[in-house]
Amino acid sequence: MEKRFIMPAIVSIILTGIVLILNFLPLIYGEKDIIPIIPGPTASDVVISILIPFAFMFLMLFIGSIFAIILVRAHKLMKLNKYDYFVMGSEKKMSGKWILLRSIFPGLLAINVGIYISLSASAPLFYHQGGTPSGLPATIEYTAIMVGIPIACLLVLPIWLMESSGLMCSRKTELYDRPVYPDIESVGQFYTQILKGFVGISTVVAYSLILYEYFTASSDESVILLVFIDPIIIIMLFLPISLLFEMRAAKTRAKLISKYEKLGITTTPKTVKIE
Repeated sequence: MEKRFIMPAIVSIILTGIVLILNFLPLIYGEKDIIPIIPGPTASDVVISILIPFAFMFLMLFIGSIFAIILVRAHKLMKLNKYDYFVMGSEKKMSGKWILLRSIFPGLLAINVGIYISLSASAPLFYHQGGTPSGLPATIEYTAIMVGIPIACLLVLPIWLMESSGLMCSRKTELYDRPVYPDIESVGQFYTQILKGFVGISTVVAYSLILYEYFTASSDESVILLVFIDPIIIIMLFLPISLLFEMRAAKTRAKLISKYEKLGITTTPKTVKIE
């Protein structure tokens, strides 16, 4: 194992263990059915709900490249086929610190999805008190785990693959009519910037407002503590997949590059010059 993987591996094992323990806490309270959309008692609700995100993450290790190609094709359509695509190599490897930190973005996206669904008429399906102020935080957590994380996997993990493959695009030089600097961008960063419009500060603000509504409806200090932990739990769940994606980066890059070649994309570094 490379040295840069040691810290993320240790942190992932420890924090995933903590997350699993926290998610099995509902068993203590003996509720008959905490997640109505999942058949069976609390035990099956908890087990199935925690298996869903890990199943999606594991699946994306194998089909992530397919979704990455779908995003590449979509990018071509959005750019009206006015850009040339090429692969830029990089000798620099992702640090252990960044392997951990990049989990924050998909985690916030999953929470954002959880917030929107929890404020809709579907909320009672994901938690037995869904739709009530006192049940909102737990509804957001379970909704984010069962729906938000799969959606974040389908969107963010293919972006990670494109970024690790070094896929770039530049506006076709024949379209310039004056001497300007070339328009070059990372295809992965293009999608990241779009998604940032839905997460980030908006998620923090929305969750803060929900916490305020919850605090005015509940006085249970032990539960209030868990309310602050819930978003951290969602983010932590992305730590193992972030590590596994980086450990497989060389293999998935080679796989993606072979797919790029079939799309007619230049898989060698390109010099962009406007004359």
